[in-house]
Amino acid sequence: MSIALKAHKRDQIGTANARRIKNQGLIPAVIYDNKGNINFSLEVKEFETEYFKGIALTSIVELDLDGKKHRVIAHKVELDPVSDRPTHVDFMYCDNEKKLRVKPKLVFTNQEKSPGIKKGGLLHIVLRRVEVVCDSEKAIPQNIEIDIGAMHLGTKIRAIDLKLPNGVKLKHKNNFLIASIIGRGKSEEEKTVDPNAPAATATTTPAPGGSQGNKSEDKKDSKK
Repeated sequence: MSIALKAHKRDQIGTANARRIKNQGLIPAVIYDNKGNINFSLEVKEFETEYFKGIALTSIVELDLDGKKHRVIAHKVELDPVSDRPTHVDFMYCDNEKKLRVKPKLVFTNQEKSPGIKKGGLLHIVLRRVEVVCDSEKAIPQNIEIDIGAMHLGTKIRAIDLKLPNGVKLKHKNNFLIASIIGRGKSEEEKTVDPNAPAATATTTPAPGGSQGNKSEDKKDSKK
């Protein structure tokens, strides 16, 4: 998948310049390249439209930079801590001979079938995106599905559990945590109790030498 964006080159950088650009309804951005970085700005509305679709980090961008075409892919999007709107974008050039790094969204399916969730547990999501390396543009996944339909309380999903499509590998090799089912929930014993069964009556074991009632009467007689 590819998207088209228009951009304008900027020669000045720095905090003051970035603030001025944002006041003009633009987002500062940069293309990282071994031959030299290119600083430019994007239209806020145009980029946000694609970003909030959830495809900006997994799509090839056909960038029209003052009439010159560049094929890039977003590597990092910085967000405002309050509004969660993009404030800066880092791009990298696409090269068919090189592997592409992207961050597809993680989609958790069959939550309603999870035994752990049925018992009162909660799906605790640690990561919503994961960085992968793709052999080619055609191998870029828009998202990665994780089936949690068989997950019980205490079950964890780690990097090794991900089912990646052909031509896609994880960028980081450590077996990091992705999600888990947390919460106490109901035990198997509590779950299998028949609500229509009669309540059990309390019983006491008679003490040697007579009942508890007889002991009380004996105490009364001794006081007389």
